[in-house]
Amino acid sequence: MTRALETTARQVVFPRKGSVDLDEVAVEAPTGGDMLLRVKRVGICATDLHLLEGHIGDPFPLVPGHEFVGEIAALGPEAERDRGLAVGDRVSVEMLLPCNRCARCREGRYNLCDRDDPASGEPVGREYGINIPRTHTPGLWGGYADILTVPANAIVHPLPASIPWDTAALVEPLAVAFRAVARGRVSPGEDVVVIGPGPVGLLIAAAAKTAGAARVVMVGTRQSRLDLALRFGADATVNSREADAPDAVRGALGGRLADAVIEIAGVPAAQRQAVTLVRRGGRVVLAGACGANALVEFQADEQLLTREIDILPSFLSAGGYEPSIAALERNAFPYAELVTHRFPLEDVEAAYEVVRGKQDGVIKAILVPND
Repeated sequence: MTRALETTARQVVFPRKGSVDLDEVAVEAPTGGDMLLRVKRVGICATDLHLLEGHIGDPFPLVPGHEFVGEIAALGPEAERDRGLAVGDRVSVEMLLPCNRCARCREGRYNLCDRDDPASGEPVGREYGINIPRTHTPGLWGGYADILTVPANAIVHPLPASIPWDTAALVEPLAVAFRAVARGRVSPGEDVVVIGPGPVGLLIAAAAKTAGAARVVMVGTRQSRLDLALRFGADATVNSREADAPDAVRGALGGRLADAVIEIAGVPAAQRQAVTLVRRGGRVVLAGACGANALVEFQADEQLLTREIDILPSFLSAGGYEPSIAALERNAFPYAELVTHRFPLEDVEAAYEVVRGKQDGVIKAILVPND
């Protein structure tokens, strides 16, 4: 039986830096090409905590949450006609809302969309849960909520029923992983080093193996996460607190350095380390956000020029959702084991305490607005 559309929705709101509220907002039926999504799961990302602490601009008041999946709650008439979807369908909506008109969108790099015109009537900002304030109509722009708006320009992917909701919450971070691997041009038979065995780092190891990497080495400082990396495609691990990382990587790769190094730790020291672990002519992908005003220094000649390595930033998840969903459906790695903690929407602050304090063996925590 089809569930009736809610007239109000709960939302977690960051009204200002450092403040968290639980509020309600009116919900109206969508028109035109728009839809409404009933959020089933939303992942808690370190970015959400950085937003709350004011480290990423001033988008307040903000409804956070960009790692969301759910089911169609309502469709405008044009959406029903054009999208081939129906109420109740399981979907993942990309966190990026591209204009589809600017030069970057036309070349497929819609993560770099140039739209920034409040007078256009389109959402201010272009990333769900990151930079679209709640004050922008209809105020349903973040996944920490019962209901979320899906405008006509949103990119929507059907979700197979075989992927459980908890696992489906990994679609966006796994899409980030697949984009990083694609940016690194990882080819079958190549050796890859991943720096940072957090949730996305573990997913990058799996994505690299999916792309055909011969050997994957995970570098980090938390032994429990390094041990887990062996279940997600890593062939060897290096605890950089206990060993010289370049020597240990050479030991794991038969005396060679990596063809590609992908950094996702999000600290300048890890980005500096990345260039020391790649072979001459190799590629280094910098995918970890280090925060505003972070500076990273390299030895221009010795580390970069004379070794002619490519340094390739990887930003967000464009182009990564299709391989992410396919990988979760194949289930070649124990993705479900990454989701260790579930919280109802109203317990978001308790969830944050667990994530901040790395309590109780947390790997990935999710919120469950609708079960």
